[in-house]
Amino acid sequence: MKYYFAYGSNLNRKQMARRCPDAVAVGKTVLDGYKLAFRRGYLTIDPENGASVQLGVYRISDADERALDRYEGYPNFYFKTIVWVHMGSRVIAGMIYVMRDGFPVIGPSDTYLETCRIGFSDFGLDQEPLEEACRRAKHTTDSTTKVGLI
Repeated sequence: MKYYFAYGSNLNRKQMARRCPDAVAVGKTVLDGYKLAFRRGYLTIDPENGASVQLGVYRISDADERALDRYEGYPNFYFKTIVWVHMGSRVIAGMIYVMRDGFPVIGPSDTYLETCRIGFSDFGLDQEPLEEACRRAKHTTDSTTKVGLI
């Protein structure tokens, strides 16, 4: 079993139970130096000094990892990397998915956003960073959308 760090729709425990039946939620932690961001309607994390991202921590099996790879569109849409975080008095390493560069900033669908909100609630995470990522995506989308006159 290995650790997997979730920050978006995979925080939703009901959804994870269907996709990854061996996954066990073991707690929450924070990844420093990153912020939540929406691209192509889905969450990712972007590097940012002084920022942090709340994470749900799961222990997963190899079969769960394969299911997550399919769900995340690995390796074309998201790549995987290993990060180290503090969890209680320990430092643990785990895998996290990060969206590849080059995808446009687009806010989430209502369904995806609600799935994420439920997941944040499932782990007892502060939802404000999620809402802020939505506002940034909407602002970026609004400011780049051109309206033509007829």
